[in-house]
Amino acid sequence: MLKLGDYRNQIRKWEYCYCRDCDRVIYSSDLEATESGIRCSKCGGYNLEAPGWVLCPAERGSAVKCPRAGKGIIRGDYEVECKYHCIFREPER
Repeated sequence: MLKLGDYRNQIRKWEYCYCRDCDRVIYSSDLEATESGIRCSKCGGYNLEAPGWVLCPAERGSAVKCPRAGKGIIRGDYEVECKYHCIFREPER
C-alpha cells in the first residue's frame, strides 16, 4: 500500500492529470494526497487519469505529456488529430 509521501511524489511527477468527475485537466496545485490516494480538490473525486507521453498531432508530432495519455487522438481518413486541441495549455477563465 502506498503512503502519503508516495502520493505526493506521484503528484509532483504528474504535474497535471485528467479528472473524469470534473471532466477537465487538474494541475498539481489542485491535487491532494490522502490516505486513500490522490484526490481532486475541485470535486473531491479520486477518478483521475495519469498523464502520458504521446506524439501529439496538434504539436506537429512532438512528444508531449498529454493529460489524457493520448486518449483523445483520433485517426481519420486523411490525418491524425486530437479532439481536445490542447485545451489544457490555455489558461482558465
